[in-house]
Amino acid sequence: MGHEITAPKPTKWAFFYILKYIGLPVCMILTGLDILLYFIFKYAFNSCYGLFCLIN
Repeated sequence: MGHEITAPKPTKWAFFYILKYIGLPVCMILTGLDILLYFIFKYAFNSCYGLFCLIN
């Protein structure tokens, strides 16, 4: 008895908000960590880090 309604579906804005509030902060944290590790390896250990090793 009664009516069944369909489950809510994500809208096109849901994808934008997922990228804005989850994807962007994760990318910013990982980029910052990569820059930090680059300078630590370059100046503290005087060794190569990442793709720059292939250039030299």
